[in-house]
Amino acid sequence: MITTVLFDLDGTLTNSLPLIRRTYKKVFADMGLSWEETNISHLVSLPLREIGRRFAGEHKEQEFFDRYQHFYRQEHDEYIHLFPGTEDMLHKLKAHYKLGIVTSKSRIGTEMTVEFLNLEQWFSPIITADDVKNHKPHPEPVIKALDTLKVEPGQAVYIGDSPLDIQAGNSAGVSTIAVSWGMVEKAVLIKHVPNHVASTREKLLSIITQLT
Repeated sequence: MITTVLFDLDGTLTNSLPLIRRTYKKVFADMGLSWEETNISHLVSLPLREIGRRFAGEHKEQEFFDRYQHFYRQEHDEYIHLFPGTEDMLHKLKAHYKLGIVTSKSRIGTEMTVEFLNLEQWFSPIITADDVKNHKPHPEPVIKALDTLKVEPGQAVYIGDSPLDIQAGNSAGVSTIAVSWGMVEKAVLIKHVPNHVASTREKLLSIITQLT
């Protein structure tokens, strides 16, 4: 029986891709790094510091991180918002389930978004990249959320918009639902064998209800 619903944040709850793309392009330009639009598919689900090491080198990881936070803060409130229908869905879920967030976003960026969108009214715990040693696709972030809530994997579902989300959830032993309104095409998500795929918030709510 499902008692707990865990969500990824960026691309799943929040339509943050325009902000993330703008921020990364500014950082890459500022640091003289070569930007390719295809980079974005590799950037959204990974921890920021890991991205900094990968593209700027370990010696410039902190500079990359700091520049990203600077530009991200500048335009955050203008570009960040929930996907349509998300608030209504969360109201319905909160009446019956424990809700949590498991994200690869830094604690700083996560708190900024959570506070601005008032997400703390629905979610606890909120597991970020700074709360674990191993990041998605490793199951540790999902397992940490389960341990915090004191629930077994069979009682939980994890929802995300990237292959890393699905891999982490599958490895943690929870049910997984891929959502196709994020940055990754449905066909790509299916290759990573989620238990279910949802293309709308209404369909997602229906799937969760059927799992109960």
